[in-house]
Amino acid sequence: MSQVFGTPRNPAHTVTRTDRFGRPISLDLRTPEGNSVLFTGPPGMGKTLELDRAEALARRQGWVGIRVDASPREPLENRFVRKVTEDLGTIRKRYGMLGARRLKKLVKDLGQRTRNRQNGAEIRVMPVPFVQGVAKTQWDANAQDSAGTTLNELADQLGELAANRKPPEPVLLMVDNLDVASERDLAALTELSAHLEQMRRPVFLIAAGGELAATRLMAASGGLSKIATGVTGRFDVREVNAMTDDELMPALTEPLRQAGIAYEPEAVDRLVRSANGDPTRLRDLAETALPMAQQSGGVTVDVAKVATAQVNDKSRVLYQAAWNNCSDTEKDLLAKVAAHGPHGLALPGDTGIAALGRWQELDADRQNLVARGMLRDGGDRITVADPGLRDWVQTRVGQSAAHLGIAPPTAPAQAQAAVTESTRPTTTREYKGMTFHLNS
Repeated sequence: MSQVFGTPRNPAHTVTRTDRFGRPISLDLRTPEGNSVLFTGPPGMGKTLELDRAEALARRQGWVGIRVDASPREPLENRFVRKVTEDLGTIRKRYGMLGARRLKKLVKDLGQRTRNRQNGAEIRVMPVPFVQGVAKTQWDANAQDSAGTTLNELADQLGELAANRKPPEPVLLMVDNLDVASERDLAALTELSAHLEQMRRPVFLIAAGGELAATRLMAASGGLSKIATGVTGRFDVREVNAMTDDELMPALTEPLRQAGIAYEPEAVDRLVRSANGDPTRLRDLAETALPMAQQSGGVTVDVAKVATAQVNDKSRVLYQAAWNNCSDTEKDLLAKVAAHGPHGLALPGDTGIAALGRWQELDADRQNLVARGMLRDGGDRITVADPGLRDWVQTRVGQSAAHLGIAPPTAPAQAQAAVTESTRPTTTREYKGMTFHLNS
């Protein structure tokens, strides 16, 4: 099946995304607006794929590209130092022995600095006659002066090497998964972006994170980094949002055509509508439909119906887990939006919450659900992003009760009760970027 549609990281057909001005959002030879690019969007929309494309561009052009994932447990500068150390062979081939030697010395110094060793001793007094002496060594990874200066110095050295090439060559510093980055790491990135802007060297910061990434970066820019310039003024923000049906359809039809698999236009329309602009859901639908299509001579309307039902049925346990992860007020908002069907809910008038003086709480719930990919914000209306989830919520809480706003968040799960039995073996699954431990 993967031979027909490729893999999530290497799809068989590359879809060209554009911004509201009609420009491709993927990084290309077009100069970014500044030295920092931020890809943002809901889970599953292809932010990591955009970093894959940037990395592939650097590889094709022979540029140096250093890529890391943010981590809640390890400082970002440690990850960059280790990655540069691993890539010294490639850097040596590109910039020569002398340049690589200087960079090697720098990363060695930076590695020692980011692990600021402190020796000491501790005396533990225990009931007489016991006295215990303990020698201690600890590592201080929270020194404020290392949060941004490590990345800045690394960028300076790489920028000097890149600028000495004729013509100068870009260096890409790539960071994925900003959603789990610590405040300290975010502050370091805002400091780095400001430094790159001032440095005027061909070094670019390419980052990816969810809907709240820009907001978190702005909050961090006023903290440890003390950078006054606004994040949105430095970062070229490129939104990886839901796609239109016309944009998404070739991701289904082109692989089918190349594989010689027939399809009915109405069947393709059904699958694309069910995907609702989500390329990850379309892949699930397409790969579910493929075995049936190979047996029945093509993707027919019946195949599309069965595939959609199977994907929705398979996702019920994930819908339940995502629902359980919501607060009571988030469940209430999700139920109200689902009750209004594909057209969603207009804000703030249709909810009734604003009239009760709870607009701020409602807006926080909306932002959280949008960030988790459960709701989609169209500006004047919000809708449930996944049609399968919308139908599941309607069934779970009862459509009429949801319309009245009286459905309790603890309503019986009915048909979904079986999926929460604790006697079943536990498996790990992901939905909308969240990892759940589920009964299988």
